[in-house]
Amino acid sequence: MSSPVTLIDSRIEEAHRLLSATHAYIKWQAPKDMDTMDPHITFLLSSEAMRVTVRLTQIIAWLMLQKAILEGELTSEESISESCRVMQGEECLNQSSEEDKDIPPRLRELLKESRIFYFSILRLDTRAREQYLPRRRQS
Repeated sequence: MSSPVTLIDSRIEEAHRLLSATHAYIKWQAPKDMDTMDPHITFLLSSEAMRVTVRLTQIIAWLMLQKAILEGELTSEESISESCRVMQGEECLNQSSEEDKDIPPRLRELLKESRIFYFSILRLDTRAREQYLPRRRQS
């Protein structure tokens, strides 16, 4: 049976794998894709690549907070504070570009995979906040 820290570590590894794939796309494939695009589409592609990066950054930050709690470096109360809120939601949940044929297929894959991952972590964050906040109000 896996420990909670092991589970967190495996999710961090998953996020790093996706971040590495995104970096590889941005470094190697995106310049080729952008070579023949008009400036509007180039801007769209850059914006969507940034969306993937922001999602993954928020995911990794949230997972690191959870690991800090499990290792006793941070309390649940501290992690639930607004100053520690890293999952910002709305823009990261946008999925319209995943079907946009102007965006290259590999970037659409990264967008979809990162959104699904983001949504799963956002659900965990929401659940944790819902469980903690009622107790906090009763105090």
